[in-house]
Amino acid sequence: MAVGDLDVNAFAPSNVGEDVLRSIAKGWLKKIELAQKHKKPFTEDAREAMDFFDGPQNWFWRDSYSKSEYGYNRSITPPGFRMQVNRLFEAVKLFSAVIYHRNPVRTVTPKAFPYVPPDLLGVQPTDAVGMQQYQMAAQSTMQADGIRRLVADLMTRLLNFTPQQLDLKTHCRRVVDEAIIKGAGVWWTELVEDPGSNTRSVGSFADSVDNLLLDPDALEIEDITWCARRCVHPIDVVADQYGLDRNELRSNLEGRTNARSEEVREPGSSSDDGRAPRRRVGKTNDLVTYWKIYSKTGFGDRLKDSPADQRGLFDSLGQNVYIVVAEGVDYPLNVSPQVLSEQVDPATGMPPTLFTATQWPIPFWAQANGWPFTMLAFHRKPGYVWPISHVKPGIPEMRFLCWAFSFLAQRVAISCETLVGVSKAADQDIKDQILSQSQAGFKIVELSEMVGRSVNDLVSVFQMPEMSPEIWKVISAVTEMLEKRLGLTELVYGLTNKQMRSATEASVRSEQISIRPDDMAECVENSMSEIARKEAMASRWLLTTDDVQQVLGPIGAYAWEQHVASADMISIAKEYDYRIEAGSARKPNKQTRIEQMQAALQNLGPVLSNLIGAGIVDPFNALIRDWAESMDLDATPYLVPPPPPPMAPPMGPPGAPPEAGPAPEPQGSPAEQPQDDGPPPAPPQELPQLPPELMP
Repeated sequence: MAVGDLDVNAFAPSNVGEDVLRSIAKGWLKKIELAQKHKKPFTEDAREAMDFFDGPQNWFWRDSYSKSEYGYNRSITPPGFRMQVNRLFEAVKLFSAVIYHRNPVRTVTPKAFPYVPPDLLGVQPTDAVGMQQYQMAAQSTMQADGIRRLVADLMTRLLNFTPQQLDLKTHCRRVVDEAIIKGAGVWWTELVEDPGSNTRSVGSFADSVDNLLLDPDALEIEDITWCARRCVHPIDVVADQYGLDRNELRSNLEGRTNARSEEVREPGSSSDDGRAPRRRVGKTNDLVTYWKIYSKTGFGDRLKDSPADQRGLFDSLGQNVYIVVAEGVDYPLNVSPQVLSEQVDPATGMPPTLFTATQWPIPFWAQANGWPFTMLAFHRKPGYVWPISHVKPGIPEMRFLCWAFSFLAQRVAISCETLVGVSKAADQDIKDQILSQSQAGFKIVELSEMVGRSVNDLVSVFQMPEMSPEIWKVISAVTEMLEKRLGLTELVYGLTNKQMRSATEASVRSEQISIRPDDMAECVENSMSEIARKEAMASRWLLTTDDVQQVLGPIGAYAWEQHVASADMISIAKEYDYRIEAGSARKPNKQTRIEQMQAALQNLGPVLSNLIGAGIVDPFNALIRDWAESMDLDATPYLVPPPPPPMAPPMGPPGAPPEAGPAPEPQGSPAEQPQDDGPPPAPPQELPQLPPELMP
């Protein structure tokens, strides 16, 4: 439907009214339900992995789990002593501590334009007009490069300030932990406001992957056309945010997937599959559950099974549309029925409020595969949009270890019992003495002389059968398999069961053991680079000079307004490279760093120290700072002070003639030149020496 052919009364409530919005809201809720079914295999694996990480102590032995389709304990009576071997907790804490140790260093660099010589453009040196045009174009390119370098510097400073201000490290550790356990972790890039200064910042914040849904039609994450985020907030907050009456949201509190509850599991919950959701009742406020939908496939009037007479009605909104829906509410929360009664704007073909309310809060669609979330996944699954949990390959081994150790613990308890046989002919007094408490570690049993039989004839102790050592061999083999699945080899713990014969062997083993952590760290760094790009786009779109002045200063804020705020969103996304310095997020290897700096001092120290005599001290001081940082020392006492500036020549009185220049050198040989009886020249000044600590 063309904008020019759109009836100005097409959105009047009498013609379209609430029926259109009701069909839009219900259509998206159906798609959300289909997306939940499509995500079910991933959700079940994630819940089982989470139980192994931090589940109730007895969840493993519940009939709903042990005797279900997993079927590992169908015909055996469960042991009395039940335990859970938590190797997953070790894997998460070991890997996450290495992968993300600190906030990474972000760098923004403009993409360089190629240099094209004039002769390759057909411009000859004799062509005055052509050379003039080429020089003007080259000058314009140089000016554009200067502006882009300034923009990159402003972005770099801002992007390295917000991680400390908004505690990015805590959020990243949450994402990394969840990605290891469940298979995926998620950051959401959003705008936040400081209540004290009323300034705004853009940051990326962790949210559980359980709250994310993706297009069920997509086989790969690059192919999705919409995503949805589940939110749970107090009813008054939601009503104020979207300008709704509180009573209009009351129906949501009675919905099937209602707002007063969230599908979370609590200790003690059970059902047919052992994973029944329990409602999270709001204890302080009534909670509303709603979905924020970011669509690249329109407003929803062209979805499958949509009414045919409504198809194309909202084409003027474009493909990139933002919708908020909730169970029990017959219209999108961000588009109330009153919006449809507004006058249609002929330029857009729809009410002005409708067009504004349905735009993405931050236009991430401007970049390829741009979404407001960034997913961290270590193991992608071909042909399925959801990744594989790092834990899933080791689930069978973890089940067996929990099962085997529980039965072994029961066996130990049985073996520790002492079984005593007493003859029926023995007096009751003998039995009572055996069961009585000992004194000072001794127990005396008095036998009557009338019995006339030996002690061995009356009392005997049974020897309990010993445990077979074969079970330990099986457990060791299964444990080794699990460690290979999870990457928990002995070198990760800093242990080894044999002496390394050479430094080469130690280096090779160290490189091999770091293959998996290095790959996982690279995944984190790639995700952090994507987050930096999104935060740069959001900052360009939302921040003002007042927001960035505390970081960039008054002049930098003015440059931001002139060169960044006026820049095109596409140029911010595509004309700059957003990178994370390699290894800057990982835990540094202290010993390796010290060895590197000692080698640098031995090789570069003598060379750079020779520059000090020429007044160039910056390279030598930079080397000293790096060395001191590696040793956790203060570099200030070791720095070479810069040379004093040259003295200016004395100024004569006003109006005095300028001083004569130096007299010409006398002609003739040195022997014929007059000798000066002045003081002898001062000896050459010795160069500063390296500190004793830095001497090779």
